[in-house]
Amino acid sequence: MIIRRYVWVITLLTLGIFSFLSCSDVVLPQGLSELGFYGDTQTIIQMLGQKPELSYSEHFMVGLAYKDAKEYKRAIYHFANSCFVEQRAKTLSIYPQPVYRFVSRFSIKSYMYNDAIYEIAKGFMYYQEYEYVVKFIDLMKNETTGVYRDAQILKAEALVQLKQFGQAEKILQKCIAKYKDKDSLAWLYLKLASLYEKQDKYNDAVSTYFNLLKISTASWQSEIAAKRTLQIVSKNPDISLTSDDILFIVEALYNTKNYSDIVTIDEAFLKFVEDTSKKFNVDILRIKAFCQLGTWYGVQKIYDEYDATAYRHDIAATIVDTAWNNNKGQAMQWLKKLEDADNPKFKQKVLYYKALYAVQRKENSRLVDEYVAQYPDDAATQELLWLFSKNNIANTKTALYYLEKYYATFGTKGKYADEVCFWLYNLKKEENPDEAEAIAYSMIAYVPHSAYTWILLERLSPQYSIEKLSSDFSMALQTKNLATTLFTHAMLTYKERDNKKRLQRLGMIKKYFPKSHEIHYDDIPVRDGKVSLGISGEIVTRIEHYFSIGYLEGISRELILYTNPLSNDVYVLQYLFGLKYKNYFMSAQGLIQLLKRLDMKENIFLMYDDAIQSILPKPFIQCVTQSSKKYNISEQLIYAVMKAESLFNPDAESSAGAIGLMQLMIPTAKEIAQKTGVGHVNKETLKNPCISIELGTYYIAWLMKNLKNDITLVSAAYNAGIGNVLKWRYDNEDMFTVMAPYAETKGYVERIKKFYYQYQLIYDLSRQ
Repeated sequence: MIIRRYVWVITLLTLGIFSFLSCSDVVLPQGLSELGFYGDTQTIIQMLGQKPELSYSEHFMVGLAYKDAKEYKRAIYHFANSCFVEQRAKTLSIYPQPVYRFVSRFSIKSYMYNDAIYEIAKGFMYYQEYEYVVKFIDLMKNETTGVYRDAQILKAEALVQLKQFGQAEKILQKCIAKYKDKDSLAWLYLKLASLYEKQDKYNDAVSTYFNLLKISTASWQSEIAAKRTLQIVSKNPDISLTSDDILFIVEALYNTKNYSDIVTIDEAFLKFVEDTSKKFNVDILRIKAFCQLGTWYGVQKIYDEYDATAYRHDIAATIVDTAWNNNKGQAMQWLKKLEDADNPKFKQKVLYYKALYAVQRKENSRLVDEYVAQYPDDAATQELLWLFSKNNIANTKTALYYLEKYYATFGTKGKYADEVCFWLYNLKKEENPDEAEAIAYSMIAYVPHSAYTWILLERLSPQYSIEKLSSDFSMALQTKNLATTLFTHAMLTYKERDNKKRLQRLGMIKKYFPKSHEIHYDDIPVRDGKVSLGISGEIVTRIEHYFSIGYLEGISRELILYTNPLSNDVYVLQYLFGLKYKNYFMSAQGLIQLLKRLDMKENIFLMYDDAIQSILPKPFIQCVTQSSKKYNISEQLIYAVMKAESLFNPDAESSAGAIGLMQLMIPTAKEIAQKTGVGHVNKETLKNPCISIELGTYYIAWLMKNLKNDITLVSAAYNAGIGNVLKWRYDNEDMFTVMAPYAETKGYVERIKKFYYQYQLIYDLSRQ
C-alpha cells in the first residue's frame, strides 16, 4: 500500500523585517520555513530540485536533506553553493582541493557561510580528509556562536586523527577561555578529557572531568564524567581523590539516575572521604540510591552507622522522603525513627506524613486537623486540606468545611486554589448563590489560566446577559473594582466573541488600573514592536535566518548557547520567530517560558493577538480541516487534543513510546492505518503531521461513537485507554474527573476541556 504523502502547500509569507531583530539590508528567504520544519528529506529534494536556480538558502536546505539521506557528496555540492550570495558552481568536482578552491574565493559571503563550511568539513571528515577538515574550518569567521564552537571541536578531532595532540589541546583550551555558557563548557571539558585519555594523561583527564562536574552534576556530560573518572581511578590507584571529588561523582550519578553505580562503588574508594560532613553528604546520596532501588538492607546498613550519632534523624528523614513515592509502608516504618526527635522540623515532618498517610487511606480528619491547627500557613496545609476535601466531595457538609478553611486562609493564591474555588462554587450554588457568585468572580478574575476557570465560564455564560455585563463593567471601572472588572470583561469576551470590543475594553481597563500587575501584558512583545535584546544584532539575524529556512539544528544550537537565567532574550526570540515562521511548537513553548519568567499567568482575555495566536495556533489547517470533515470531529477538539498531547510538535516522543502530534502508540496507529487505508505506519511516518492528524482524529471519532459523544469520557479514554475508563465509576463529569484513579488522566481531561473551550472562542474571534 502506498502511503499518502502530505503535499506541502508552500505559501509565500509576508516577512516584515523586525526593526529590533533583523538588519534592514538583509533579505530573508520567502516561504521556506514550513518546508524546512515539516517536510521530509525526499519532499525537500523533490520540491526544491524542480527549480531552475536555487538561492543560497535553498542550496543549504537541499544540502541538509542529502546529508540526512547519507548522500554526502551531493550534500557537499549544495553546501558549497550556499557559501555565497550570488556565486554558484554549476559543476563542481567533489574532492577536497576543488571544493576548497571554490569556497575560499573572494566573493560576497552568505549568512550561511560558517554553517556551510562546517557542514563541508563534516562531510570530508566522513571521507577521512583530516588535513582538509582543518583547512576548511580555518576559513570560518571567528565568532562566539555555537557553529564556530562545534567547528573547533571538529577541528580538534581531525588533529587528533593526524596525531597532532598538542594542537588539538590548544584549540580546546582556547574555546574553554572563549565560551562561558555551561553547555559549551561541559561539552568542551568532555572533549578535552577524552583527548587526555587518548594520550594516557590520566591525571589531566580526571582533573578535567572534575572541572566539568563543578559546572553541573545533572547533565548527560556529567554522567559520562563521573563514570569515566571511576573507571580511570580503579585502574590507576596512584590517582588520589579528595572528599569533594567523591561527592561530585556520587552526586552526578544520583542526579542522572545511575543508582546501581552508586550502591556498587567499592568501599575502599569511599575511604577517600575523610571529612565528616562530606562523608555524611555522600552517605545521604547513597541511602537515597538504595531507597530508589528498594534495597532496604543497604539502607539499614548505612543507618546503623549513624544510629548513635546526632545525624540519625537526618538519615531517617531522608529515607522517609525518598521512600514515600516508592514504598509508603517502608516510609511509615522509618518515620517511627523520628518520633523521639526534639527538633521542631522533625516533629512537623512526622505529623505531616502521618496526616498524609491517613488522608490517602481515607481515614478520619483528626491528624489533618492537628496539622492545620499547628501549621496553618504551611504549604503542606494546602495539600492536606484539598486532599481531604476531595476525598469527601460526596459528603457536602464535610467537604465545605475544609474547602472554606482553605479558601479563608489562602484565597485564590494557593496551589490548589482553582480546584478549591471550583468545588466551593459547585457546593454553594444552590444554598448560597451569592457566595457562590463571589467565588466565581474571584476565580475568573484571578485564576484565568486554570482549566476549572474555563469550565466555569462555559457553564456560567448563559446566566448573564450582555446588557447586564456591560453595565456592570462600566460601574466596576468607575468604582475601581478590579475583580468585577476582570470578571465582566472575561464574560463579555466569552459571550460576544468580538475581538474589536475586547481590545477596546482592554484599553479602558489599563487606563483605570494603570498599576495593576494582573492586567499588564505589555512586557510580552508583539511582531511589529521593538524589543531591546542583549544578543547582538548579527547573531539575532543569523538565528532568524535559521528560522526562515526551518533549520532546527541551528536554531537549537544557538538558542542553547544564549540561554541565560538573568535574561529572557532566548524565549522572546523563540516566541516571535516561531510565530513569524510557523514553528508552532517553538513559539508556544517560548511564550509559556516567557510568562513563567515574567511571573505572569496565561490570560487570553487580556493578551494581545500575537500572544493568543502563539499559544492557540491553528497549525496544519488543511489536514485538520480534511480530517475534521471526513470523521465529523470539530477542528477545535482536534486542536485541543493536539495541544494537550504534543504542544504542536510533530517530532514529539513520549517515554511510553507515543509519537507525533497526536501521540499515538505504534500498535494503535497500525490498527487504525489498516482501517483508514493510510498504509504502512512506523515511527517516521507518525511524525508526518497529516498522517498523525488523520489517525488521531479517527481514534477520537471511534471513542466518540463508543462513549456516547461524552467529551469527558473520550478525553479520559484517549489518555488512559477505553478499557480502563469503562471500569471507572461515572456519577457526573465533575465527580468522574476529580476521582479519576490516575492523576495524569485527571489533569489531561481538565486540559482538553480548557483547550476545547479556548479554541471555540478563538475561532470566533479570528473570524472578524
